Amino acid sequence: MMLRVALMVLVLCGGQVVSAENWPAWRGPRSSGVVPDRKGPASFSGTRMWKARLEGRACSTPVVWDGKVFVTGLIGENDSVQAFDLRSGKELWRKELGAARSGRTQRIGSSANSSPLTDGKHLYVYFKSGTVAAMTLRGEVTWKINLDEVAHPDKILWDRGTSPIFAGGRLVIAVMQQAGTSYLVALDKKNGSRAWITERPFPTVGENGDSYSSPFVETVDGVETIVTWGGDHLTGHHAATGEQLWFCGGFNPKPERVWRTIASPSGTNGVAIVPHGREDRVAGIKLGGKGDITKSAWLWSARGWGSDNCTPAAHGNRALMLTDTGKARGTMTMVDATTGKKIWQESLPKSVHTFCASPVVAGKRLYVARRDGTVFTASLTADGMEDLQEITIEEGVIASPVVVDGKVLIRGDRHLVCLW
Repeated sequence: MMLRVALMVLVLCGGQVVSAENWPAWRGPRSSGVVPDRKGPASFSGTRMWKARLEGRACSTPVVWDGKVFVTGLIGENDSVQAFDLRSGKELWRKELGAARSGRTQRIGSSANSSPLTDGKHLYVYFKSGTVAAMTLRGEVTWKINLDEVAHPDKILWDRGTSPIFAGGRLVIAVMQQAGTSYLVALDKKNGSRAWITERPFPTVGENGDSYSSPFVETVDGVETIVTWGGDHLTGHHAATGEQLWFCGGFNPKPERVWRTIASPSGTNGVAIVPHGREDRVAGIKLGGKGDITKSAWLWSARGWGSDNCTPAAHGNRALMLTDTGKARGTMTMVDATTGKKIWQESLPKSVHTFCASPVVAGKRLYVARRDGTVFTASLTADGMEDLQEITIEEGVIASPVVVDGKVLIRGDRHLVCLW
């Protein structure tokens, strides 16, 4: 039995080793929500934590490099970045980057929904205002642009939420919007100049063209490929040029008019795990090919245990879904990424509250934060979850957990919280 458990965890974690405990991007070092050979706390206590005050509410997830935590947000009426010491929670510096645009709803939106990312030399940030900037890890601005001026105006219905990624040696941002031009744009990391821009003109109805999901990068057919989800289509783009290599439809044949997308897809084992249809549906799509791959790419589809907001954790041939809203909210489902077969399905404690934060797996443990500030951890086994622990940080949570150096960072509405 123990061997079977060890193999299950090894498969989910990909059997790979991380050389340094950094958290450079929203979904971690592999952009998958899974970090093998890393230990977080197995239990929580109010005596093992620090809290650092954040100047303004925002929804972005922190990043960590070399013992420093970087958080985007709001100071007064300006877009901002705050940096903290991971061990103590002491604020190291803060920087304001110009006028912010307030979130359309302060319940689940903000002026800083997009998470920052770092390559260890610079920090890259993106705000609803359109401001995109590169900074040193000491807070010095290297360059700053406005995306609306470099590309196309922001016309998305709610608030910008897509997080930037690195691809082809550049900074890439996806913008998908019903009322405006949808596109992917690549910026030079050194100076912010536009390297390429590719429009993504899929016809959609209602709110379906608006997407708040983030792309991921995968080597597909030997090519570094940017996999992007929104506008009822999954697309693959050449990382060096932005050229669209393939696309997959079939997600909304009726079509329903309010199927905007929030949860991002996750890639593993040559398959994209794509939540769609609000919280009701999920699909496994085989990556690769040329042109329209709709007829050949669908490996499986399922209903009743998808997610509206939360991105799956995925690695090896396993994907872990958190159903975040609706009657099944709090349901965790482990599936075979290639076949969609359920391996196990269990539920977190019932609550009226929903989830926005995506699940994270570190070593053998799961970390999940609920919207009301309840943070869960459980041991993953071959058959489900055990040793469930929880704590409340007593404020709302939208951002996803970060696990580094034996600690869990949670960005709340008012504080950055560290648990160990």
